[in-house]
Amino acid sequence: MSLQVEDVLDYYELEAELRKIDALATPSEAHGILCGQLSGGLLDDTPAWLRQFMTNLGVKGEPWENAREWFSELHRFTLEELSDDQFNFSPLLPDDEDPLGDRLGSLAEWCSGFLAGFGAAGSRKVEEFTEDAMNALRDIQQISQVDTDIEGEEDGEAAYFEVVEYVRMAALMIYTEFGLDRDNLIPPGATIH
Repeated sequence: MSLQVEDVLDYYELEAELRKIDALATPSEAHGILCGQLSGGLLDDTPAWLRQFMTNLGVKGEPWENAREWFSELHRFTLEELSDDQFNFSPLLPDDEDPLGDRLGSLAEWCSGFLAGFGAAGSRKVEEFTEDAMNALRDIQQISQVDTDIEGEEDGEAAYFEVVEYVRMAALMIYTEFGLDRDNLIPPGATIH
């Protein structure tokens, strides 16, 4: 099976795959957990990672081979997006055509998953966090508790897009600070021999 990035990094495709394995997590929550794990430094795509990820999704038992490959590709493509120097990363959320309340709920689930995944990556000392990273994590925590009962759909749309953009950039910043493999970075302009 040869999967393409657009076949994997899609909210509705992830929803279908989660249904196949009877996961309790929603697509946004599942993607948030993965992004949090990667941002916390759990970069290896190993059977141990997959077992932990599946447990976090509420999956009981071992996933069959087909699911292993699909979720390994989800891991790979998500890591590539987080590492991309063009900042193409985006949380997996429902399409803009879905009701705003549903999209807000999914954003809250993504944030909750991100925090769970980041926490699962291991404990850190407060001294390891920059002020920006600490503020970003606090903001993500507050967004995870957003009220999805909204009035004023037009104002709500603009605010929703601003919050999604903030979460996107906060996740990238946290990934850069804690998850990026700094040992293998090549400085800009460096000559490789």
